[in-house]
Amino acid sequence: MRIQQHANLLLNTLLPKICRLCQQHSDTDHTLCTFCRDSLVQNTPACMRCGEYLPASITHGCPYCTPGRFAFDACHAPWQYSEGLRYLIHRWKFVQTTNLTSALADLLLEGLPTNQAIDRLIPMPLHWRRTWQRGYNQCALLAEYVSRKLTIEVSNALSCTMYQAPQHKTPHRQARELSDKHFRCGQNLEGLRLALIDDVMTTGQTAHRAAQCLKNAGAEYVTIWCIAKTPKPGAPCASTASNSYAVH
Repeated sequence: MRIQQHANLLLNTLLPKICRLCQQHSDTDHTLCTFCRDSLVQNTPACMRCGEYLPASITHGCPYCTPGRFAFDACHAPWQYSEGLRYLIHRWKFVQTTNLTSALADLLLEGLPTNQAIDRLIPMPLHWRRTWQRGYNQCALLAEYVSRKLTIEVSNALSCTMYQAPQHKTPHRQARELSDKHFRCGQNLEGLRLALIDDVMTTGQTAHRAAQCLKNAGAEYVTIWCIAKTPKPGAPCASTASNSYAVH
């Protein structure tokens, strides 16, 4: 044990850990330093059904969960899509920084209900053109990591059949028009309880159509597990980040 401790000390001295957010020496063994980690905005309290942040002024249920609005049954989105997390996820998705997968997956797993019985993990699919352009499906990377952590099988039952412009290139939170043919499920999911793995939920329409497709294939229950939820325009946040980030 002492040899390992000395070896770690030597490695940290020769190869000091750098925070992936502020690009400064990190005081932790994790991807983020303590300051940057604490600057991330938690999405709490949030509606367990749709994932929207609920400020203290809302005391009687969630005003966003109108009957029949969403096909999914629950949403776990532990973080708000704020400055620091936006920077990390952008690099992970668009700058080939796939080695951020484990750190982002650990953020997704924070606060995950332990009493949920889930049969399969379903990564949110990309259209083949998007996968070809990017080189990978980031949600599949998330699902594989979560699968190893929770020993839940990953199923690629869901596929995307229609190509659309990326959400980040459309106006903020603008709902994209998705038809009921946007996704296709090639398996019988009769009676299964599924967790649909995504990175960021914005309006919830993509998750709704995907869950609808899974339910049509027989799924009994569909919950969304994502890293972050984009706050509604003008909505109050749990807290605000005060850090500044080096973008390269």
